[in-house]
Amino acid sequence: MMKRIVCVALIICMLCPWLCACGGDNGPSQMLSFSQAQSIEEMKKLNGKTVTIIGYMSTLSPVSGAFMYLMNLPYQSCPFCIPNTTQLSNTMAVYAKSKDGFEFTDRAIQVTGVMDFGDYTDEFGYQYNYRIKDATYSILDTTNMSEKLRLWQQLASTEAVADVYAMFDYIYFLWNWPTYTAQFAEGKDYLYPDNALYFIETEGAQFHYGFKAGYFDSIIAKIEAVDAEAFSDLVAVIRQAKTFADKAYTALKNGEYTPTKEYSDAFGDGRLQYKMNAADELESEWKNTYESFSNWLSGWEL
Repeated sequence: MMKRIVCVALIICMLCPWLCACGGDNGPSQMLSFSQAQSIEEMKKLNGKTVTIIGYMSTLSPVSGAFMYLMNLPYQSCPFCIPNTTQLSNTMAVYAKSKDGFEFTDRAIQVTGVMDFGDYTDEFGYQYNYRIKDATYSILDTTNMSEKLRLWQQLASTEAVADVYAMFDYIYFLWNWPTYTAQFAEGKDYLYPDNALYFIETEGAQFHYGFKAGYFDSIIAKIEAVDAEAFSDLVAVIRQAKTFADKAYTALKNGEYTPTKEYSDAFGDGRLQYKMNAADELESEWKNTYESFSNWLSGWEL
């Protein structure tokens, strides 16, 4: 069976007076924010420069400590998990300067290292165009917790965050099901429309959770129970996702797709594969929905 996971993550940014400390041969350290990562051009300007950024280690970071995934809020474990992208504004790959690597901590840390551009594929299979190398970190004192961080911790302690992850997984499948594969009795193959509908409409099937009545409203209710005003932007994203989900499901249900038979990169042959007639439009709308979410994430930097 296919598996795609959506995950979210965040980091605190605390402006400390020592952030402009000397960065060695690469010049003074420059403060880097996760929101800057939304612009690849802005990130390229930092290539080869010493940068400092504040965040939290993802628990998915390798046990060896050779590198870590730095994320912009606590209690998040899954970097680069939005379907079909490893360029997110809330994840930074950080490689250790010491051969002993990083020792894991769940506390907020300040990382300093050199921005390095290239084409990287790590041991987990994640690919990215830049990383921070030759890095060290120190633990920050968060005794005087900010109101924003307190709110995030309240939200993250509920099931709402996991629900948002699953929501993006669900709406991605609704429009991009023709690219999914599954193991059938006759072997592995692409999904046909009736397969996609089975996974969505059948009780207990992989994506049925998002098809149930009141699904999106239940996520909104959990979020607003924490703080309706503080998380109003996130609620708006979920409403946007619901509108998209209704449109994508209706298109599938109405048979708005076309079968094609052409060379398949996945299988190395020519086999039947479907495409949504409005695939380009749906992809654009899905990206806009996730961009709204990404903007919300980056807005939690302090």
